[in-house]
Amino acid sequence: MGEGTNSPILGALLACVAASIALVVLGFWLRRTGRLTTRRAALLWAILSIVPLFGAGALMFGKHSVQMASGEHKSGKDSSPVY
Repeated sequence: MGEGTNSPILGALLACVAASIALVVLGFWLRRTGRLTTRRAALLWAILSIVPLFGAGALMFGKHSVQMASGEHKSGKDSSPVY
């Protein structure tokens, strides 16, 4: 796809998104079969479904913070202009 697309953090990000989608699908199935009947349980399941997305954001932020602290990336210096 281009230069710099072989990133291990991208794999973790996609795994977290896939986990979130799987939890949403499982929640729909539980609701349809009658196992997720109360509103409180549905709300807790919805919150549980988005937790992997917050995990993905934390992974990305953590990696970026480490790169900034180690001097691997400098603010405004490592990005190429987009035309």
